[in-house]
Amino acid sequence: MIEDSFKPLKLTLKELVDHYEGFLKECERKSPETRGTYQRALRDFIKWFPIDKRFQFRVRDVERYKRHLVEKKNLQNVSVATYMTALRRFAQYLIDIKLLDANPAKRVVGGRRPSRHSRTFLTYEELDQLLTSVDRSSVQGARDYAIIRSMLGCALSEHECLLADVGDIRQLDSGEWVMNVQGKGRKSKDEVASIPVEMREALDDYLNKRFGAEARVETAPLFASMSNRTQGGRMTSRGIREAVNRWLKSSGVKGDRDRRLTPFSLRHTAGLILVDSGATIEEVMRRMRIEWQPTAQLYFKIRGKLGTNANAVPIEEN
Repeated sequence: MIEDSFKPLKLTLKELVDHYEGFLKECERKSPETRGTYQRALRDFIKWFPIDKRFQFRVRDVERYKRHLVEKKNLQNVSVATYMTALRRFAQYLIDIKLLDANPAKRVVGGRRPSRHSRTFLTYEELDQLLTSVDRSSVQGARDYAIIRSMLGCALSEHECLLADVGDIRQLDSGEWVMNVQGKGRKSKDEVASIPVEMREALDDYLNKRFGAEARVETAPLFASMSNRTQGGRMTSRGIREAVNRWLKSSGVKGDRDRRLTPFSLRHTAGLILVDSGATIEEVMRRMRIEWQPTAQLYFKIRGKLGTNANAVPIEEN
């Protein structure tokens, strides 16, 4: 039985609030929007906790809280998903501080997931149009091209790009080139992404232009700012978005899709490329650092491959 693997954790309201505050402190490195979302969602959980009086971080407790959200608060699916994600992250924090052994919230689906991504994708023709439009003669152009290639080759997000350092790129004894990545919600660069040839060549060209004959500084940010005020410093998420958006617009591929075709669309496009190459659902999850299987399944659904190499349960929609 599923419940048997979850050891109950009984907390007083004061202990719960103390851990909630500790969790929010750990979230300070996240964006203000993400931290605010978790704070608001968990505040509701804390109000419900003393009313329920039975919550001990078991699967059935999480399911009871979800019923409260749906039946008592009458929340829409997308809001239920947000509240459940916050509880899932909080439970992971309790695991990190050795209070919980496993995450019960991972066993409970939090609302129906979207049947398609909110952002659109690039076709192979549009990809060629985008890549050939980038002027790589300058350091900035070479950097922007390397960012685009990294989003396509390693499915890097803006956040992962801005945290990357020069020294994160390394060659294994097997000859394969990889990159240490700090994924979403991670505290360290504990994930490794395989670097395809096109991405490595783009990175080499950019770093050669940037450092010239000087030795590469391994602790330096991989994608450095070119603005006068922050020259050589770490780019911001906004800076990375603007750099990629500039080429999406100037290449002509963005067209009238200004809100739906964004830099994050490149990561989504990378997912489709993996599916087209014959990757399994497990490979897509590993290479894109996706923890929630239905998210990865969306790429297979778009290509009409659910039930073949997706090899997974029916997709959950949000």
